[in-house]
Amino acid sequence: MLESLNSVAIRHQRPAWLTCLLLAWLALCMGQTALAQKGSKSQPTGPKGFDLGALGGLETPYEFSAEYEVDRETGRGKVRVTATLSDGYHIFSTTQPPGGPVATVLKVLTPRVQVTGPFVPDTPPDIELNSPVFVNIPIEQHHDKVTWTAPIQLPQPISESPTPLEVQVDGQVCEESCIPVRAEKVEAAFAGFIEAPRATVATEVFREKDSAVEWRIRLDRSTVAPGGKMELILEAVPDPEFHVYRLDLDDPETKFRTLLTITQKAGAKFQRPIADKSTVSKDSGLGQVTHFYEGPVTWRVPIEIPKTAGEGETPLEGLIGYQACTMGSCDRPRGLQFAFTYKVAKDATSQSASPLYATISATDFNRIAENPQLRTWAETPKYALTLSLREIFTTFGLALLAGLILNFMPCVLPVIGLKILGFVNESHGDQKRASLLTLVYALGMIGFVTAFGILSILIRAFTNQTLSWGAQFGSTTFQIIVTSFMFALALSFLGVWEFPIPGFATGSKSTELSNRHGILGAFAKGVITTLLATPCSGPFLGSALAVSLSQPAWVVMLIFFGVGLGMASPYLVIAAYPAALKWIPKPGPWMETFKEILAFPMLLSVVAFVNGFPKDERTAMFTSLIFTWFACWMIGRVPAWASPGQKARAWAMGSLATVAGAMGSFHYLGPSPYELEWEPFSEQRLQQLVGEGKTVMVDFTAEWCQNCKLNLAVAIHTPKVRDIVKKNQVVPLIADLTRYPPELDRKLKEELNSISIPVLAIYPPGQPNHPIILRDILAESDVLEALKEAGPSQSAEKNPFTTSLGAQNSSDIR
Repeated sequence: MLESLNSVAIRHQRPAWLTCLLLAWLALCMGQTALAQKGSKSQPTGPKGFDLGALGGLETPYEFSAEYEVDRETGRGKVRVTATLSDGYHIFSTTQPPGGPVATVLKVLTPRVQVTGPFVPDTPPDIELNSPVFVNIPIEQHHDKVTWTAPIQLPQPISESPTPLEVQVDGQVCEESCIPVRAEKVEAAFAGFIEAPRATVATEVFREKDSAVEWRIRLDRSTVAPGGKMELILEAVPDPEFHVYRLDLDDPETKFRTLLTITQKAGAKFQRPIADKSTVSKDSGLGQVTHFYEGPVTWRVPIEIPKTAGEGETPLEGLIGYQACTMGSCDRPRGLQFAFTYKVAKDATSQSASPLYATISATDFNRIAENPQLRTWAETPKYALTLSLREIFTTFGLALLAGLILNFMPCVLPVIGLKILGFVNESHGDQKRASLLTLVYALGMIGFVTAFGILSILIRAFTNQTLSWGAQFGSTTFQIIVTSFMFALALSFLGVWEFPIPGFATGSKSTELSNRHGILGAFAKGVITTLLATPCSGPFLGSALAVSLSQPAWVVMLIFFGVGLGMASPYLVIAAYPAALKWIPKPGPWMETFKEILAFPMLLSVVAFVNGFPKDERTAMFTSLIFTWFACWMIGRVPAWASPGQKARAWAMGSLATVAGAMGSFHYLGPSPYELEWEPFSEQRLQQLVGEGKTVMVDFTAEWCQNCKLNLAVAIHTPKVRDIVKKNQVVPLIADLTRYPPELDRKLKEELNSISIPVLAIYPPGQPNHPIILRDILAESDVLEALKEAGPSQSAEKNPFTTSLGAQNSSDIR
């Protein structure tokens, strides 16, 4: 490759410095690939289509080779692709689950050559289950060397000297950094003719000579669809008085055990075997308890076929080790190997459910006992306990600490003073009652977090998804409700109205409400305060909750309970020691002042909540809060002695104002579903587009221009305008005059004869000096008529303006 680069430089008389610059650029691109760390989702690459390993002193840490063989009579054969890796490097499997690193993809590109089954490795991949980057996604890696084999069908007749096949490899080779493998071509040399293999006969029943056990091994179906399921069924029928031992993948012993391993999975997922009966336990007399099955036993192994599985013939191979014993003597340990070739097809139906029996032969028991995949071939139970007792206690301690710190998060802090104030007010100086209310408040906090944990487990069980802490704030509706609630609570602190929720009443009627709803109010305040804490993630909270995602339900509940207990711990201390409330002054006028002061940090929290909205929704949320303010003011104007009918009317009108205001605000001021794909305006870009024969629409606008925003909402971001823009291939540009940049101000005044905005200028193809100008407030019909008048974009060939201005602009751009 280096020689070819030199020859190219000579042919084109390229200066030496330019060649050096080219090589330096290539080296820089190569260095960028080191940014993709092992397991990273980002995949930087070198120059597209350039073989980084082909340069003379630069060696790639991998090498691909391929060969194939074929039966001359049938045209059926096998192609093998081998990856040889340098020390420490690995390549990902062809069956790497989605969402993880880049899987290896192998294709035969030679025309008319069909791959009739998946590429299967000669050794199973090493599986990493606890990747810090890809949570809950197994990482399948091959090290050193791996050979994939796939069945192929060549067109007949087969020549005496078949030509090589072309194979393409895509994937990623990684150590601490990753090197992308993109469309790498490998020549598969012809390795020779083979005879059609003698058909192996599947058998329903297998018994090794002199063995006391009869075996039946089958799949419940012969054809399965991608993403489908099937079962591997293994039946052991011992002779009378004989038994076989327990099959347990978690048992480290191999003596007096039944062993099972799947040596060829071809990407399928195998669950743990399930026996149809329980074992019998007996003391062997040597201080060891043995576990065995009485009589025949059947194990079922559920199998899941990946949705990405390739169609065609697919192998499945495994090994079984067993020993048959009576109560007084034992046969020698024996082994057998079994194999299937089932079919993966998208058109698999219930008619494909006929059983498929295995081909079985005897093998050495030690081959199974010493197999490295003996304990790892089956999928780990989804939510199995993987933590030690010490790790569980450590995580629980982190959860306690995280819950305690949540009390000082911005979402919660403004409520702390209010709740203590409310307890004192409701207790009327009675410390025992204040202590009781504090305890109930703490139980409200614990109850909410515990309920959140239960909901997370239920969602995990029924949807296979997990409920994240604060996930409810991903809903715009929920964000609007909570933000409006916080704002209404702050207005209540300022005396605009009386908050009706028990435990949050703060005005002149709070004492009356407290007498009726003291316990209920304290519990409600605990629940709501914790709800307000969910958008905050304090230190240690993420670490504690992340551990619970893959653990059993009782561990999840323990961790969530720890968070709730930690958050409630200061109030549990106060409840246990009522004397701690002595430092709080007796109820008096100071409480009203303190309550009003609390409104201001609460309003700052509202600002923080609004800031949590996407940028293009914040104006709509602020506008919605004005309607909430109006509703609270309307309800607050109704006197306490008013009739129930008057109060109901005020609440109905206030609720209507709040809901209608929020819907209207987000409809007119929020992001539009018909928003155009605007590009930033520049004179150079405008001239280039017009020179290329494009119709260009330029919106001269500013953030402070309310009429501009109105035009967008009612006249531009509409279904009809979007359709004609798309149909006519109109390019929309936005000219932002928020800070009146001189070049835009000059264009507006000198070229468009306008001294104010909004202005919408539509440039027909090839007419940069004759735009259609629309000023001030617009209707949708105005924009549609102007776009129709401008007409659709034209190709450069049809645009006479291209040869002059377009060519000149292209030269300028270069």
